[in-house]
Amino acid sequence: MISLSPSVTSSSTSYYIIDALLFGINLFNVFVLFTYLQPVESPLKTPLVNLKYRIVSKVHSTPLVVSTTLSALLCITTTLFIKYIYDVNSSNEMLIRAIISGYTFIVTCIFVKLSNIMITLSVDRVLNVEKEVSRRDILSFKPPRKKVMKALMAPYKPFFAVETTGLERIPDNTPHFYVSNHSLYGIEIPVVLNELYQKKGIFLRGLADHFHFATPNGPILKRFGAVDGTRDNVDVLMEVGQDILEYPGGGHEVLKHGSVPRYELMWKQRLGFARLAIKHGYPIIPTACVGTEDMFNTIGNIPTGFKGMVVPISVTTPCRIQKIYMWFGNPIPTTQYNREYTNDEYAKEVRDLTQAAVEQGVSELQAKQLVDPERYMVDQYAAKIRNCFSTSQSVSSSSSTNNSKEEEKAAHKVRNDVAETRQKQA
Repeated sequence: MISLSPSVTSSSTSYYIIDALLFGINLFNVFVLFTYLQPVESPLKTPLVNLKYRIVSKVHSTPLVVSTTLSALLCITTTLFIKYIYDVNSSNEMLIRAIISGYTFIVTCIFVKLSNIMITLSVDRVLNVEKEVSRRDILSFKPPRKKVMKALMAPYKPFFAVETTGLERIPDNTPHFYVSNHSLYGIEIPVVLNELYQKKGIFLRGLADHFHFATPNGPILKRFGAVDGTRDNVDVLMEVGQDILEYPGGGHEVLKHGSVPRYELMWKQRLGFARLAIKHGYPIIPTACVGTEDMFNTIGNIPTGFKGMVVPISVTTPCRIQKIYMWFGNPIPTTQYNREYTNDEYAKEVRDLTQAAVEQGVSELQAKQLVDPERYMVDQYAAKIRNCFSTSQSVSSSSSTNNSKEEEKAAHKVRNDVAETRQKQA
């Protein structure tokens, strides 16, 4: 509630009623907004829309409730603005209350209109329309230009060098399902996307969890090709031959508990990616990434109460920042399973083959990491400084040698001139 100054104490009851009304209406508006922001693929979407439908149907069916509420908001807004302008004793609190009331009126009008549409169409048709819009957005996506991606990766470049192995194993002109380990905090995702795009012209469509698209970063993820990782959406992507990036470990690997060994796969018994690959005959490219988890030291874990997940608290230092290593394995074909994606044995076989390949890739990268003299950022910059110094010395030495030769030629010419002069005098 907005506190009242002494000058309006006599009207405090009226203001408390106004504040309570505005709070209640805005609380309901927040609920309505939350239902709209939920991606259509989210398991919360249908129950929330059904609940909203029951509430707004009841409200709209009650005579004069909507019209009275809108009229009251408009009247309150107008009265508060007039009082603020013409009453010399009014405070800034009056203006704040008037602005909130006006905002509430506008938002409520919009939601009333949208609610009328929903009541007319019914819940099923509204959800179908949202699904069609989602499908259209997935199909109409255009990847950003390479220059844009390169510019966006500029902040990474001073800190994270990238070394890639196995790009030559990726066949051209064939879409693939890239299945990878997920590193702590997901720092490697932009690196993987940019590396393939710049060097192979392949733009991956990443699969993300539902909750990402109900947060402010949802539109940003969509702008860079991410889609809600449901089977329906993957079907859409595979039907049009898109390259797809999947992390079977999902949030459990991104928010890895401090007791879990670095780069350990946490795929459990998931078969979803294997079934989808078999269903569409998509070859799988096993992908591995190493480096990011070695930069952090986890000092604590905050329980979330959701699926046993935690939020790890990690620290790092400049000396721990190091190169990111990427590995792409040989494609794993799935056409031999004749699209029998419901066959559990086939799905388990594809999953196990992929998991073994990714684990092999992680091991190879860790072996390479151990013997790399320029693994750490400080070593990389030290090598650059040494190269610059040696180059400058080479240039200086070469310049000195050239100068000495020129001086010798000049002296030889002078001696010849003197000798000729003496001969003429003789």
